[in-house]
Amino acid sequence: MTRTHIFRTAALALPFAGALLGSYSTARPAPTDPLQLGAQIVAQGTASGAVACARCHGFDGEADGSGAFPKLAGQFPQYLAKQLRAYASGVRQNALMQPIAKGLKDAEIDSVAKYYASLHAPTLPSSSAAAQLVARGEQLAKLGDLNLRVQACESCHGPNGQGEPPAVPYLAGQYAHYITVQIQMFRQGSRKSQQMQDPAHDLREQDITAVAAYFEQATRPATK
Repeated sequence: MTRTHIFRTAALALPFAGALLGSYSTARPAPTDPLQLGAQIVAQGTASGAVACARCHGFDGEADGSGAFPKLAGQFPQYLAKQLRAYASGVRQNALMQPIAKGLKDAEIDSVAKYYASLHAPTLPSSSAAAQLVARGEQLAKLGDLNLRVQACESCHGPNGQGEPPAVPYLAGQYAHYITVQIQMFRQGSRKSQQMQDPAHDLREQDITAVAAYFEQATRPATK
């Protein structure tokens, strides 16, 4: 094949290649509506490489049921956005979440947070737990324990764990396993919070399990 023939073939191919590239670049335009943009990122990820949030948290924000990933449906958007930015900056450490958060632009973070916050949190049966365990968790949640120097969880997280927007997340209906792991992380110092540092250290292991069991069976807050 002569050099002239090669150049001629390449020249003929360029318009088709340009058309293909043009169609690819316009195949998935970013929506201007924040909720639509958030839904697109949750379902498909981003062109810059952030993977779809639904892979772990579900498109409905209910995660996979294992408790390894938290429920996000109906969570406060300000709280969700703050946590994503904490992952992106390295303030909050997580090997899965940090690269994803770093790959999101500010507008994309806000859109994802607004999308999950807009979802209705369905009432689903929680995992079974011993009545005595749940009762102890309710006592700690509502009254605290003076002997342990632990204040009531609801003094910050709101009545029945409904949360206190914009900064304090709801715990009602959250997976017990996830709550347990997060308290352990606060205790170990791998997750930082001035408000959570003391109770995480003062709670006994069985009390952490009890609080988590109580909040999992509590009624989720209604999406506003």
